[in-house]
Amino acid sequence: MFTQGSVDGYFRLLNYNNHNAFFDNDDREAATIGGKLGYTTASLHGFSLRLSAYAQRNFTSTNPANRDLQDDISTLGEAYIQWQGDDLRIRAGNQSLKNAPFTSTYDFRIIPQLYQGVKLRYGDAERYLTVMRMFRYKSRINDEFARKTNYNQSFKPFPANTSHHTDGFWAIGAGNKGELGPTTLEGRAWFFNYMDYANMYYGDATITQSTGSIKPFASIQAMRETDTGDAYLGEIDNQTYGARVGLKHNSLTASLSYDYMPHETGAFLNGAPATPYATQEASGPLFAQPYLTSTQDLGAGNAYAVNVKGAPTANTFVGARYSYMDLKPAAGADSIGQSEYLVFGFYHFQGALEGFSVGNFFAYQTQKHEGRDYWENRFSLQYKF
Repeated sequence: MFTQGSVDGYFRLLNYNNHNAFFDNDDREAATIGGKLGYTTASLHGFSLRLSAYAQRNFTSTNPANRDLQDDISTLGEAYIQWQGDDLRIRAGNQSLKNAPFTSTYDFRIIPQLYQGVKLRYGDAERYLTVMRMFRYKSRINDEFARKTNYNQSFKPFPANTSHHTDGFWAIGAGNKGELGPTTLEGRAWFFNYMDYANMYYGDATITQSTGSIKPFASIQAMRETDTGDAYLGEIDNQTYGARVGLKHNSLTASLSYDYMPHETGAFLNGAPATPYATQEASGPLFAQPYLTSTQDLGAGNAYAVNVKGAPTANTFVGARYSYMDLKPAAGADSIGQSEYLVFGFYHFQGALEGFSVGNFFAYQTQKHEGRDYWENRFSLQYKF
């Protein structure tokens, strides 16, 4: 079980450089190194163990109080026991989560989000049923698991939204994928009970032409969320409806995306969803999404995005996105009118340097009522094994 286990990990160097961060008169830079070292045992009668450790060290930073990459962190990350038999898998302990909307582990820095709890999954990558109960959470700026969410954190310059702690969440979700004539259909549906925050119902579906060199596709998504329990964020009343259409040709994908959230006077962020583990994370399942901020943190209204991405060579992946956030954070407020222009690229080395990759994201934001523009460049160098 132990001698036939496997080791994995990565080493990363990140350099974040921005101007007028979040439209404040504030220039910042942080360079940080770190990584992960993990070990997974072989399976014995279906049982296996997993341990991983993370560390990050900042070696140059300006205005460090306003950059979460500046913290030196060392933490035991994943630590779980797992049993798997045929299509059934049960995992208990500290773990990452995948494909759970608004609750996945967004691993785009050095220290990722992790969760402590129990997860049961039946099925494979295309057809599955998942049930989970998570008790504690570790954000990207913490070194320990606690009964907290991102609404308890201080992601500079954003203040914490509540000091109350939570008993975590439970969720159930299912997904399916299949062929229907010349098309592929796939979809998923989830329910989340974020205790003392909100109940969330979420679903999305995609149809893709499976034949021909050019494959059109269309997707829809819908969400309903209301407050529950002690309602730490006050009244939550969100409805979200989204649509996406696009074309695929080999590795090239081009798409148009739209999300609509009706304004709800008196509700949290004017009708926006509460996402305890995805707020202040530049990622998420909403179709129309900027890079430097998250749609769900900006208010209610209309969100638009145009995406183009692909691999011009076997080792290179590039893309560009334009997004426009016609969102209002409060009743009676004017739209923020946020435009963001994003370009990014990755290169994966081969031969003697296999395992190394280099990437860069550059995003430029404007808002209608801001007197200055905000841009940020994020460079990464990684070795993965």
